[in-house]
Amino acid sequence: MKIKVSEIPEEGIDVDEKTPVTLNERETQASVRFHIDKSGPQVLVRGTVEAAMRLTCGRCLKEFVKDISMPVDLAYNPVEEMEEEHGAIGKKELDMGFYKADEIDTGVIASEQLLLNVPIKVLCSEACRGICPRCGSDLNVEGCVCPPADMTSPSKFDELKKYFEGNKNKNGSGNRIN
Repeated sequence: MKIKVSEIPEEGIDVDEKTPVTLNERETQASVRFHIDKSGPQVLVRGTVEAAMRLTCGRCLKEFVKDISMPVDLAYNPVEEMEEEHGAIGKKELDMGFYKADEIDTGVIASEQLLLNVPIKVLCSEACRGICPRCGSDLNVEGCVCPPADMTSPSKFDELKKYFEGNKNKNGSGNRIN
């Protein structure tokens, strides 16, 4: 929903809507409950954003749905003021949002907040065992049939060890970081 900043009444406006948001190329519905106030040119947005997000587990690669609910407390200023005053973004501007053309879009706010609150490593559950790195079996469903790792086989790091030992012999000091 696009809101004209100049039309926000003195007592503010309440927004309670479902809005489509696209996150990681997947569309979902977000429930937005905001109270929007205006203080001079600054717009204050407070409330919550909730959505059932379709995510991919970082261990087993299965898709799952996670309910996310987060509080929102944001301040927006007109982008024209920032450009007139500074010409570049300063430290103060990093903690605020900007609107242009006298308009704020609640769908964009919801998308930004949801995207910013997705964990870096998403897991379907804390107990997820992932997949076998050798055969690709889902360890949550079935046990792996791969033989245990042979401790006598050469390490994947043997070539790297040879490289550093060779450099140590050439210049006497090696390439160590102390």
